Amino acid sequence: MVDRQHRAAWDDWGTVDPFWAVLTHPDARHGRWDHDAFFATGVDMVATMLEHTGCWGRPGHRRTALDFGCGLGRITRALAPHFERTIGLDVASTMIDEARRLDAGPDASDAEFVVHDADDLRAFETGSIDFVSCLLVLQHLPTRAGIETYLREFVRVLAPSGVAAVQLPVHVPQAAPRTTLRQKLRLRTRAGRFFRALRVSPRLLYKWFGWQPEMRMQGIPYEETVAVIESAGGSVLDVSDESTDPGGVVSRVYFVVPPA
Repeated sequence: MVDRQHRAAWDDWGTVDPFWAVLTHPDARHGRWDHDAFFATGVDMVATMLEHTGCWGRPGHRRTALDFGCGLGRITRALAPHFERTIGLDVASTMIDEARRLDAGPDASDAEFVVHDADDLRAFETGSIDFVSCLLVLQHLPTRAGIETYLREFVRVLAPSGVAAVQLPVHVPQAAPRTTLRQKLRLRTRAGRFFRALRVSPRLLYKWFGWQPEMRMQGIPYEETVAVIESAGGSVLDVSDESTDPGGVVSRVYFVVPPA
């Protein structure tokens, strides 16, 4: 089963500030993401990924796509026009509920949004997925063992001509020592946790106490990530150029294929 604290944290993010939690931007906290702009980033990302993987003739078929850690469906909805079936999985039921709500109406895609309550991909048969997308997700898992499990599972579920695009940090800087201001904010956070335990609305705590749900961050060095993928029989066709966010997190996107 999924780690309960991990699920609870992301259920809270899906309640207090889902757009920002999915795609952090300094000017987009507290619901300030423009929805059209947010989903447009997914369209651009999917176009880039499919163009890139198309250079190797992958995916060979466009039957089923899986967006792991779909959040609000930013990538899922963009994948849907390109595949016969598109499935978005997320641990947070609040995210899934909101993804479904946002994808309703006359312009709705045919994507499926599903709450993921397992610690692997046992619901999917070996070789059943043509394209796997996993962006800005594995870095938030509570354990390295969990990350490695999903790297292996992506290899397992890929169809013979399939491909996965998996983003993962190679370096996450340690938190800086707390300043006096941070100590004050920490006290506010503790107060928020106390009231959260009393079932006070997380939206109120987020807005008035400066409390926010936990958002873990970790990475795996490049060589070790490749070793995990290869231990499952997979291969890394290509790795994107390094990218560094303002917080100093260095990430790569691995383009992974199953055993030949």
